[in-house]
Amino acid sequence: MCPVPSKPSSARKPDRRVEKTKHALFDALVELMIEKGYEAISVADVAERANVGRSTFYAHYADKDDLLQESLQGLRHHLTTAAPPRQPDGPIPPALAFSLPMLLHLHEARALFCALAGKEQGAPVQAQLHGMLTDLVRETLEADATATACRPVLAAEAIVGAFLAVATWWMNGREELSAEDVDRAFRSLFTPALVR
Repeated sequence: MCPVPSKPSSARKPDRRVEKTKHALFDALVELMIEKGYEAISVADVAERANVGRSTFYAHYADKDDLLQESLQGLRHHLTTAAPPRQPDGPIPPALAFSLPMLLHLHEARALFCALAGKEQGAPVQAQLHGMLTDLVRETLEADATATACRPVLAAEAIVGAFLAVATWWMNGREELSAEDVDRAFRSLFTPALVR
């Protein structure tokens, strides 16, 4: 739902012009998703908003889905590298470590989230976000065979489905709760199932 630009994967220093262009394309995509929804956006729209030619867009991405996918991989990287703060209520199960960083990210990108969540024009973005989070949680559960008695793919679907429902509820007018409050409540529902 709220992509972030991906980090360069290679060890060598990225070309600043390439990074600047990719950031401009990403920013254009976000602005356009807020304005008119993902489905209504064309590559030409993104290129025009980013002030680059279509050939420049295609030099970096195959299509707008490719741009979205790369930005979601950047978000995944952020979620896996953001160290959750120490919690007074005990250790955080690794499969739930994404929760607070994701909630903080959603709060920062509230306009984008609200423009897409639960709306038909946001369905492709929601599906990609759901898939990315599910893969992240499933892989974490598979790495820790003692994490849950049920199949990791089933547990991941339950966790992510519940998380996105809670995040949508929170973004739709529950600002009196902090991201930390929502995270703590969410984790209290799933931690007992994950700590055996």
